[in-house]
Amino acid sequence: MKTFAIIMIVLTLALGGTVVYALLNTSLQVTAQGLQATPASSRESEFAALRDALEGGYLTGVVYDGDVQLDENACQFYMYTLRLKNNGLVPAEMVEMQISPRSGDVLAYGSGEKVDIAPGATQDVRCVLLTRSQGGTVREMTVTYYLWGHAYTVKYTYEQN
Repeated sequence: MKTFAIIMIVLTLALGGTVVYALLNTSLQVTAQGLQATPASSRESEFAALRDALEGGYLTGVVYDGDVQLDENACQFYMYTLRLKNNGLVPAEMVEMQISPRSGDVLAYGSGEKVDIAPGATQDVRCVLLTRSQGGTVREMTVTYYLWGHAYTVKYTYEQN
């Protein structure tokens, strides 16, 4: 009986430790992996496709300012890349990155693919921003994901060094 009690205490402590670890690691670890700034005039075909999709109302992405005439000489593409690491014990499902807009931002779009991050895995997530602003590249990012059907968010401020 004494052996059974010891085994049960050890199992209870191990299970309790696992639960505490899982609860403390529900947040994804976020690090910036780089920013690629490109003038829209150097990506003419992509810019034209975005302008047509915006005017036609079938753009897959987020429109911040759709009431503007787009000129490829006045716009830039910013491609933000974040590296996400899942330290938890549960897969992070439907991971998505959004950019909080600033004045002059026109639209943002991602890859459009479903992103899941397995426990212990690392994955890069990208989002492209089309902007008329010639100002800074500092933006606040919001990463949204699901663990066991519950939504979680992580806020990250991207500052280029």
